[in-house]
Amino acid sequence: MNKLKTLLFLVAVCFVVLISGQNVHAQKIESDSVYKPIVVKEHSPHKATLYSALLPGLGQIYNKKYWKLPFVYGLIGGAVYAIGWNTGQYNDYKDAYVDFSLFLDYKNQAEGGTLTEPTSKRYEKLLPDKDFSATDSKADDWYKTRFKNGKDKYKHDRDLSYILLFAAYVVNIIDATVDAHLTNFNINDDLSMTVQPKMNYSPVSGGTLGLSCRINF
Repeated sequence: MNKLKTLLFLVAVCFVVLISGQNVHAQKIESDSVYKPIVVKEHSPHKATLYSALLPGLGQIYNKKYWKLPFVYGLIGGAVYAIGWNTGQYNDYKDAYVDFSLFLDYKNQAEGGTLTEPTSKRYEKLLPDKDFSATDSKADDWYKTRFKNGKDKYKHDRDLSYILLFAAYVVNIIDATVDAHLTNFNINDDLSMTVQPKMNYSPVSGGTLGLSCRINF
């Protein structure tokens, strides 16, 4: 569960990094007797979205944001690893729970019962040094509950890992789409901000001193 919390934290961090890395490109004009704007080919957000949906990271390549690829593939790779790990653990605990339940049925049957000892003892993979034939009923119930809880826990973590993978896929598409839109966004090169003191007066509070901020673009 701690690994999943770490992966979820990485998703949030990488999402902030990807979104905050968007650039706004200003269209430059050539200084001459006559201003001649440079004709720039329109960057297609639709293509960026489609590329990222077909293959994660391809939209970032289309946007020429190659530095984002490690984040994209790191998120997806981490989610895939978590899915594989939790699936393996889930299968081990599920098999152990099934085999141990059959073993307890054989062990606790009434005298003269017809059940034979199961040959499949996959629970020994998790506890190879334990002799379950010598344990009492209280210990047997504890081990059975342990196998069941492990099965349920890793099933939950596996499902959460799939959600994490889907979230990483969606973040990849959103980032490529927003980045493509901002590539076409045009602002004036003459961007300035003015900060100056300002005095306000109120009949209730009297005179107050503050700052005034003005942005020109």
